[in-house]
Amino acid sequence: MNKFLKSIVAGLLIVIVSSCANYKDVPYFQNAKGFKDAGTNGLYDMTIKPKDMLSIFVFSSQKEAVMQFNTRDPQPLEITSNRITTYGYPRVHHYLVDNNGDIDFPVVGKINIGGLTIEQTNQRIKEKIAPYIQKGTDYLVNTTIDNFEVTVMGEVKRPNTFTITRNKATILEALALAGDMTVYGKRDKVKVLREVADGTYEVHELDMRNANILNSPYYYLQQRDIVYVEPNEAMVQNSQVGTTTRLWVRGVSIAISLGSLLYRVLK
Repeated sequence: MNKFLKSIVAGLLIVIVSSCANYKDVPYFQNAKGFKDAGTNGLYDMTIKPKDMLSIFVFSSQKEAVMQFNTRDPQPLEITSNRITTYGYPRVHHYLVDNNGDIDFPVVGKINIGGLTIEQTNQRIKEKIAPYIQKGTDYLVNTTIDNFEVTVMGEVKRPNTFTITRNKATILEALALAGDMTVYGKRDKVKVLREVADGTYEVHELDMRNANILNSPYYYLQQRDIVYVEPNEAMVQNSQVGTTTRLWVRGVSIAISLGSLLYRVLK
């Protein structure tokens, strides 16, 4: 058997094996019926990390009392016929969390918020600015993370980096944003790469077929997490066959199907 025929036979075997893939490798949460939430995680609250970009605004019915804390970029200018006009709306300044977990806030200076939840961050800033606000003034602080992004890559339909507009996201939501895993993705070896405090990464594998992932500390994603879905063996073997061989395999498969149909019709 020459090399070309061997390639066709190999391709046909891959098609057969792929089409007969084990159904148990595909569904999520296969043990969901007997699953009981361990309740160890409780309600999840995201925490502030270095390199986070925050928007912080101090609200009050007495705007003048908190104006000094709401630093804004200058409004853009437009010069037309020797006239200067403003247009658009000013942007609230962003605050970058440094490697020590600090931000440089107007009037107050350095405030350490690393490792705090959003609610705790709001409370700490409120306490820090209290001495600079007239007593009896009602005010509140609102903090949002502007660069909460997760990257999903590998055997998914739409690999990409996604910006999350809420303060929490699960691995299921990230996979959904990427169009879910393809049939060639390994459900039992979904990797989550997470940056830790010293700038290095830790890698953890999740078995999406097991409902116990709901109790995993990696079920909720953090800022700049990377989700990678490994290809299964069928996909790897399929890529080794090559495009030309796959086309020949499809042609041979179609020819066999047509021949079988004609045989039945003319019989």
